[in-house]
Amino acid sequence: MSTGAEPMPQWHHVTLAIAPDERSAEVTIEGRTRLVTGQGAKETRRAAIGAIAEYATRTGRHVVIDAQDAHSVWQLVATPAGVVRAAATPPQPPQRSRRGRRLAVVAVGGVLAVGVLAGAGVAAVRLLPDATVVPVDGSSAPASATFETRPAPPGFTRQADWRLPMAPGTRPAVALDGSAAALIDPDERLMVVGPGGTETWSAELPVEVGDIDGPLRFARDGDTQRVVLVGDGALWLWPAGGGVPERFDLPDDAEVSFAGTGPLVTAGDDAFVPSFAASSEDSAEAAASPGGFSEGELVRVEPPGGTGAMLADGGEVLAASADGPWAWAGGEEEPREVEADRPEGAEEVDRVLTASAGYVIVRWSADDEDRTVLAVHDAGDGSVTASAAIAPDELEDARWVDGDRTAAYGPLLVDLADGTTDVLSGFIPVNAAGDTLYGELDGAPVAVGADGEPVELEEDTARPWGLLDGRAVVVADDDLYALSPE
Repeated sequence: MSTGAEPMPQWHHVTLAIAPDERSAEVTIEGRTRLVTGQGAKETRRAAIGAIAEYATRTGRHVVIDAQDAHSVWQLVATPAGVVRAAATPPQPPQRSRRGRRLAVVAVGGVLAVGVLAGAGVAAVRLLPDATVVPVDGSSAPASATFETRPAPPGFTRQADWRLPMAPGTRPAVALDGSAAALIDPDERLMVVGPGGTETWSAELPVEVGDIDGPLRFARDGDTQRVVLVGDGALWLWPAGGGVPERFDLPDDAEVSFAGTGPLVTAGDDAFVPSFAASSEDSAEAAASPGGFSEGELVRVEPPGGTGAMLADGGEVLAASADGPWAWAGGEEEPREVEADRPEGAEEVDRVLTASAGYVIVRWSADDEDRTVLAVHDAGDGSVTASAAIAPDELEDARWVDGDRTAAYGPLLVDLADGTTDVLSGFIPVNAAGDTLYGELDGAPVAVGADGEPVELEEDTARPWGLLDGRAVVVADDDLYALSPE
């Protein structure tokens, strides 16, 4: 397949072909084609890229990924460290609007990540008027409704406290603390609502809806939350309470990831985080600028040599190599290296697999040669949150998903509060909301609560995007619902 990119001597090529329905993909490595599947676009791409990243690490090769779907072709690069990034000279997709900038959004687990190491899943997704913020008094609440088009998730009724229409094809976000939700309304405005569905503020979109890449997101910088949008070569951040947005122009061939509490921007071997300069009180200078926004600055962070940037937490970046340790880099101080504590029954670090906000997942060799020890480590100090010995084949193609208290790496269920673990063989986690994991068990959709017991779901059961003050935020037919708990 011709991609239009410059040839890369001594690099090995693999192909990735994603089916039009994005529920399956063919990965061809060394002439052998493997079919991978997923419940949707993110899961399919994650499984496919994860298989290629594992191949790059296992063989010690740099790998160029020639990828295509029903709409375009592009290139990624996987390094022997298992780091997957956009290629330096990716092919240009047809008929790009506006500036035509091409970026990559990368998703890992229930959160988004770049620089994922071997064994972790990655989803690489193509990045496809003036920003005026209008605060409102929140006096009009939307009417309640009955959720009739899809089965409700377990623990919630079909009675929705409210329903709001969204622009077709767009996706919402729920604040990390469950205090607000963000959506794009049918008038193509960004709108933020409180738990009762009342509008807090709205703003004209700075890009066309078709140029928005992925869902809206909430990011956190300390105690401050922000609404985030990526599109048309820029990263946009609004204060969660409303205010003047900041615009961050992205480097060429950039990737944006959300595995941590905030966005991480990478381009080649460079890693950047937003400066988070704007606030809700910004002001006359910003309002007088073209488009009513302030120009933000991306701050370069230099991870230690031999490591890949995995996630951002405020102004710091967590970076690791495949066999550890990991380090926190950022600011004026030298990177702070973190050594993982040895879990019970473990010998040596075999692989740093992936990371999310607060946790790093590490595979250790075990005293028993037929087992491996999987450990969940505190990202800050390396202490062991939970660990378990498990057969290596149970972890094949596994991914990490974490909720408020419960988490899973493939079939290994983890209670993040007390450190207990259980194995639910055949379980594939997809997402989490509150203390409930959603996924598949032997091909059937299930929900797994804090007790570790799977509950089979009806076909097409709505999976929550998050919990808004205890309400399940779900989508059906381009409407956003807040379902009441039972």
